[in-house]
Amino acid sequence: MGSNTFRLVVFRYQPGGAFQLTEEVRESVRLSAGQVNGNLAEDALDRAELAAGLYANFCAASMVDAVDAVATSAVRDATNQKAVVKRISADGQLPIRVLSARDEAYYGYLGAINSTTLRNGTVLDLGGGSLQLGRVEKRRLTSAGSWPLGAVRMTEQILGDGTANPAIVAKLRQHVLAQVGSFDGLAASEPTVAMGGSIRTLAAMAQRATGYPLGEVHGYRLDREVLQGLIDQMTPLAGRQRTRIPGLKADRSDIMLAGALVLDTIMERLELRSVEVCAQGLRWGVFYEHYLGTEDPLIPDVRAASVRNVARIYRYDAPHAEHVATLALRVFDELGRLGLHPSDDLEREWLWAAAILHDVGVIVDYNDHHKHGEYLVMNAGLPGFRHRELVLIALLVRGHRKAMPSPNGLVQVLQEGDDERLQRLAVCLRLAEQLERGRGQRVRDLALSSDGDAITLHITSGTDVSVARWAAASEAANFERATGRRLEISPRLA
Repeated sequence: MGSNTFRLVVFRYQPGGAFQLTEEVRESVRLSAGQVNGNLAEDALDRAELAAGLYANFCAASMVDAVDAVATSAVRDATNQKAVVKRISADGQLPIRVLSARDEAYYGYLGAINSTTLRNGTVLDLGGGSLQLGRVEKRRLTSAGSWPLGAVRMTEQILGDGTANPAIVAKLRQHVLAQVGSFDGLAASEPTVAMGGSIRTLAAMAQRATGYPLGEVHGYRLDREVLQGLIDQMTPLAGRQRTRIPGLKADRSDIMLAGALVLDTIMERLELRSVEVCAQGLRWGVFYEHYLGTEDPLIPDVRAASVRNVARIYRYDAPHAEHVATLALRVFDELGRLGLHPSDDLEREWLWAAAILHDVGVIVDYNDHHKHGEYLVMNAGLPGFRHRELVLIALLVRGHRKAMPSPNGLVQVLQEGDDERLQRLAVCLRLAEQLERGRGQRVRDLALSSDGDAITLHITSGTDVSVARWAAASEAANFERATGRRLEISPRLA
């Protein structure tokens, strides 16, 4: 129950198993708008009460097992807090928890730390009423601060709903610096993960402005240079006029300039060229506390957990996928041992992820399941992986059968040399898939040896592997194009 938006999210999960967001409803209630002497305004409470009642009925109708309702800075700071809580509890159906500033920062941190690879740096959460900053060291929240610098508050207190002149913009920036300047949890030029509705909207606007080929905002790098371009675009426009800017929702149009200026000022203070956008904010932090069910609700390996979660959601064939992953990594390691690639640990991880996920498209249909799989991986997202990595893994999933992978319209996200990496990794995955074609895990192990311009694949098995040998031989042409060596196959019993 935020200062700008009330958001209902529904998760389905098994403790220790798969989890999935299954429903999301948002309502812009502007709870902090129009308050006088610390009291929340009556019309704001009317909007909030209506949304709360609808959400309570939704939970009852959907037979949700557990409901956790948390209120943030608008309610926390309200002089009439007791009356507000009563109004938004839906006649007691919603068990309201008013979060302290520390609690709010903690749940935002949990959402970030369980969906990114941040180890040391800053977590920034920009809401409608407040700004939270948290200092993270070795994945632990070591200090946190909260200030009344949210997008709604800064709009009402300083910018208003009209155009902004340089003097007003400067006033807002000075106000932000005066508020947070003494916080000892800030360190310059360190990785920063940013979250909140304003941040996600700015990311969507930046993607549209730059022609970014992906629509996923989680994991997106929001450059300060692009952010400043958006500020320049919004400044001469009145609130409602900003709706013409691609990616900017109408219900946020009047507050986005304030949000952008707060973020830009903090980025200037921290000497940041970019921030990593996190779509899993406070509400995800609350969920992780339920899902993990421990006093220390941190996912140990975010990237591996992300891959396995997507695989479980789409009901992957675990024995087959795990064996393909084992064989693919053996091919990769053996090619590296022979000096045919640089044995990069990141490439190895991408290959593993693609191998685990290569057949998830079967849940749609076996025909074209490589294409379905690419779509599912790209749109499910893999929290913890950069967008470039997500694209590489999705393209490998697509390229595990039929045509070899091609970046096509995704080149903007990739780096020089990625096309060659794709071909090299795809061959490892395709060979592994062919060796496990019968899905019986008959190929126990493999090794590669080099003899002139040929590479011999030695297959170890305790039984007949004629199917595996025949299937693997179909990859000879792709293998030669990717490695420059002919492929020969030699089975052996063990």
